[in-house]
Amino acid sequence: FELIYYFYQIKGDILNSIFDSKEFNQNLFFPRLDYVETVGSVDDLYVEVEYNCRVHLRRHPSLNAKFSLLFFHGNGEIVSDYDELAKHFNAMGCELIVCDFRGYGRSEGTPTLRNTLKDASTIYDYLKSNGKLKSHVSVMGRSLGSASAIELCIRYFDISCCVIESGYADPIPLVQRRGLNINKITPEENNLFNNSEKIRLIKCPILIMHGDNDTLIVPSEAKLNHENAGSKHKILSIL
Repeated sequence: FELIYYFYQIKGDILNSIFDSKEFNQNLFFPRLDYVETVGSVDDLYVEVEYNCRVHLRRHPSLNAKFSLLFFHGNGEIVSDYDELAKHFNAMGCELIVCDFRGYGRSEGTPTLRNTLKDASTIYDYLKSNGKLKSHVSVMGRSLGSASAIELCIRYFDISCCVIESGYADPIPLVQRRGLNINKITPEENNLFNNSEKIRLIKCPILIMHGDNDTLIVPSEAKLNHENAGSKHKILSIL
């Protein structure tokens, strides 16, 4: 099927933004619940991002860690998917904190792209104010999580560096592949939701990694993000 959406502006106000519609977000997000039993020494946190809506984070403490890595996972993934990988991050001197989106894992609510961006800042503020972060903080976003990582790096200048793995440039092609056609958006929406535009504002060092055979988010999107990144120190690795 194909759905075509038009946008109208009255006195500068956006009406019926596709990015807030049920159709868009159901085509973008694929949440799944977390039934995995918690094992090992972890710090499970629940951050209230909205009244009666909490998002689950899992922190993997490490006494030898030199920095915190705030990690936003990809679509269809959940916090517990990274339980086994955490020890490898710890071995590299990193204290890993994995964040779910609304509706994913043990989190409450329904995910939307707008809320995902807003929640990233709420999560960061909570962790910082509650002493859950090391003095040096890096942010990493995988696939869909790249939007949250970029959002934080343009808002908080104390973040040391940014890592993007298989991140998209523009979210519209992701939903168009599933039959949702969008033929017009406003400049304001493009500036807020298009990673390749927002990444121009990043000043911290950035590493962009991508798979050469990725067909869902093609390598050219990584190249565009790298080209547009405002960082003086930026690296692109496509393998």
